[in-house]
Amino acid sequence: MKKYIYLIIGITILNSGCEKIFMEPNPGTSNIDIFNEYAKLVKEKFAMLEFKDVDIDFLKDSIGATVNNELSEKELFAKLTAITNKLRDGHSDLSNEDTSFIYDFYSSYPKAFDRDILIDNYIGKSIAPDITWLESSENDATKAIYGHLPQSADIGYLRIGSWLYHFSDEEIEMIFATFKNDKGLIIDIRNNSGGDPELSTKFASYFTNNKIYIGNEHFKTGPGMYDFADSRLYLKPSESENKFLKPVMILTDIWCFSATTTFMYNLNPLPNITFIGQRTGGGAGSVADGFLANGWHWDLSTSEFIDLNGNHWDNGWDPDINVKLNIFDKTKDEILERALYELNNL
Repeated sequence: MKKYIYLIIGITILNSGCEKIFMEPNPGTSNIDIFNEYAKLVKEKFAMLEFKDVDIDFLKDSIGATVNNELSEKELFAKLTAITNKLRDGHSDLSNEDTSFIYDFYSSYPKAFDRDILIDNYIGKSIAPDITWLESSENDATKAIYGHLPQSADIGYLRIGSWLYHFSDEEIEMIFATFKNDKGLIIDIRNNSGGDPELSTKFASYFTNNKIYIGNEHFKTGPGMYDFADSRLYLKPSESENKFLKPVMILTDIWCFSATTTFMYNLNPLPNITFIGQRTGGGAGSVADGFLANGWHWDLSTSEFIDLNGNHWDNGWDPDINVKLNIFDKTKDEILERALYELNNL
């Protein structure tokens, strides 16, 4: 889920008595106007032009040379999304009434999560009586699945498929109290494309006793190439008595994105954390949005996260242990099985 930055713009009018008030003219809505407006927005707001090696001036000139006011709306949209695609950023997108363009960061990666395999062999209510399904009171969605798999009574399992749903403090405490006597914990965040980064950070706070430095978030603050402000990020420990400080295996895939990336980079510095599975999707930055003069909606990443070792997380993250899922074998989940193996052999 996107982390939005809301800007409040105040306009102060001085000496308004008999003097003329000069105001910016409304932006034009011709094809050329719209293209130039979008290219300017990308140049001034997108935070990762340097990291993504994007020459926005070259794109503006080269693609702009093919833009004229006779293009159809569909053709103009394609010209703008040619810029969006070059950003290679799953948070930066463009949409109109008919279609949306989102960068494809996922389809070239192998499948690493199969819900049917998981339910049929590990967490289904008929085979896993020690597993709790925590449902949302607002709809039929499952907020969390937690407890103990039939394969191991002393290794906890927690699946969170989204950070979109509200968890009360009591629910979070109930979840972590379940694992108090376990020798290890598996957290399954595969197929979790994000939600609320504050919620994912709150869950991460249950895995440390100490405040730890995570890295820096660089926010784009002006139109210049290097107009940034730094924000140092720290993970503060929960005050709960149910924190889990023993070994943790976190299952990942390409759909681990946005707030799930926040969860991961908060935990990455901790020595008791191991990531297992496939490369993640990234999406580490904050996001601003708005509308072009013709009503088309845009989103752009306005910050970049760089961890304490100087690593960018926006393009995704490779796990400590790479494991592929055999989608043709419906009897087991190789990524989950590897996590159980690792915890049982510590």
